[in-house]
Amino acid sequence: MRFSLNFIKEFLEVKVSAQKLASLLTMAGMEVERLEKLGGDWVFDIEVTSNRYDWLSILGIAQEAAACLNKKAKVKYPLLLKKPLLKERKIIIEDSKDCPLYIARVMRDITINRSPSWLGERVLNCGLNSINNIVDITNYSMLKWGNPLHAFDEDKIEGNIYIRRAQKEELFAGIDGKQRILQKENLVIADEKKVIALAGVMGGKNSEVDKNTKNVFIEAAIFSPLTIRRSARAAGLDTESSYRFQRRVSADCLEYACAEASKLIQDLGGGRLSGYKEAGRKPMPVRRKIAISLIQLNTFLGDNFSLGIVKSILSRLNFTVKNVSRDKIFVLVPCSRFDIKREVDIYEEFARIYGYEKIRPQIPFLVSQLRDTGYPQAGLYQFKNDLRNFLSFLGLREIITYSIEGGQDLTKLGERNAINILNPLREQENVLRSGLLLGMIKSIKYNLNRAKNNLRFFELANVYKVSEDGYQEKPCLSLAATGEGDNFFYLKGAMEEILRYLNTKAFQFKEASLTNFTHALEIIVNKKRVGFLGKLDEKIKKMFDLKENLFFAQLDVSFLMQSKEDKSYKPFSPYPVIFRDISIALRKDIKFKQIENIIRENTKGYLSGYYIVSTYQGKDLDENLTAFTLRISYQSKEKTLTSHEVDSLHGSIREKLNEAEGVILR
Repeated sequence: MRFSLNFIKEFLEVKVSAQKLASLLTMAGMEVERLEKLGGDWVFDIEVTSNRYDWLSILGIAQEAAACLNKKAKVKYPLLLKKPLLKERKIIIEDSKDCPLYIARVMRDITINRSPSWLGERVLNCGLNSINNIVDITNYSMLKWGNPLHAFDEDKIEGNIYIRRAQKEELFAGIDGKQRILQKENLVIADEKKVIALAGVMGGKNSEVDKNTKNVFIEAAIFSPLTIRRSARAAGLDTESSYRFQRRVSADCLEYACAEASKLIQDLGGGRLSGYKEAGRKPMPVRRKIAISLIQLNTFLGDNFSLGIVKSILSRLNFTVKNVSRDKIFVLVPCSRFDIKREVDIYEEFARIYGYEKIRPQIPFLVSQLRDTGYPQAGLYQFKNDLRNFLSFLGLREIITYSIEGGQDLTKLGERNAINILNPLREQENVLRSGLLLGMIKSIKYNLNRAKNNLRFFELANVYKVSEDGYQEKPCLSLAATGEGDNFFYLKGAMEEILRYLNTKAFQFKEASLTNFTHALEIIVNKKRVGFLGKLDEKIKKMFDLKENLFFAQLDVSFLMQSKEDKSYKPFSPYPVIFRDISIALRKDIKFKQIENIIRENTKGYLSGYYIVSTYQGKDLDENLTAFTLRISYQSKEKTLTSHEVDSLHGSIREKLNEAEGVILR
């Protein structure tokens, strides 16, 4: 948005330099991206955030500047003349949701000329072309009040005015000289025979004001922001008018903008008002009343402000402030401030005008706030960071993928209940992800296609699902591995290390049949399923053109945090570790968990650890057996174990294993 200093001075006496004003506005939140001197004027280029409709008018900017300068903007409102009434034609609004209010003024016997220098300068310095006195007047009024207007050649309109949706494949030729095929999404202004404007976006060539125009029909209206956004997108247009309508416009300023335009046409174009008509009903915004506490404001900002300075600054921002008690005040929000809804919004308004740089700095304090999911947000943030660090110690690299995916890709993975996005920018990004598998597949494929191998990735991100209560957002952890070696057991080991790191007890892995995976396991903690791991199915692998097998795991992070237990530390034993090996052939239908249980139950508290040191495959081994050598470590916390004691323990384990079904000692 561009505006000029001379334009601002219509509302406000500015005695500071343009550079100083630019600095004040930027520090208050209105970022001045560029400042340029044009002739005897200064032009400001600012970034307008989507929540500040009021900054799309010189009036709104002047009021903001006045607050920064500790002044009050002086607004001279035009006289709202509504007679004589327009009787020649009717205005018919087909759907009040699309257009709640439509105002028309007809000006006759005008003369088309070049604009006077001051008017042309105002328009040009705000980034618009100077066309002629009539068009420049409508643009000037739009810039000043923030409400777009449009001037039609009255003599080119045939019959009544209709505000309606376009008919299928109806044609429209805009003032830009291009012809467009309209769709149902387009809202149009039409007469009895043709479309004369794309409502809120662009006027039509067939009703354009030109050098031969004698009478003009001035349109001022309120249009639905959503309707204009969809219509402009469908037509591939982005104009000054649509930019404003998409952010809402004020019904009060609409009347002033239209009245000022008709007055200027009388003064600069020699015209006269021959008819006024309005259709629909003027929206009556309810001024929000917000009660704020001075104590809470001071606590929130970390300083000690007096009631007087709080009231003074809010009043400069056009809030109406009323005392209730020494601590509490009621604040009436201006109708133009659609973005002010809560107490914290008032706190922010005060702080930015007071000056963030003036507020005493202090160390921030994070307050744990419980949400519906049941975990503290501050605690979750730290929990994720700790988990990230631990995963990096395990040799995994973090990836970050998009939370928006393509519905077709999710359908390939069997996902039928993804949350659809109403207005996707691209068809390939039209749903929210319901899991982390698809993003991981794309990342793995990208790296494999660039000759990267032995990949070890993890991702900590939110997934989105439909639940009985509506929509659910849940943090999850995914791990993936490709390359040489037995990556299934690598992931299983990584899962165990994560659960041990969190000191989570009573976890187990259970064989499962899962969509998209073979050799799959469910991860059970406290009898609840918290995740899974498995090898990606060959069919899915080919479908996404992966060059290597992909092993994938996913965990529910919020449940992991809840099941995490405090750690306790024990001193190392100062006595030596003694190990013994056992060679075993295990039938493939027997779970290794049974071997673990036998070892733990027969070591009498002297077990230090165990692990597989080698595996064996050969012609002399039955294909239904798996052979391996297991190394068991023994250690006491009170003494040095003798060979006799270790041999006795080890012999007991061998005896129990020999008695177990499906186990053969070698």
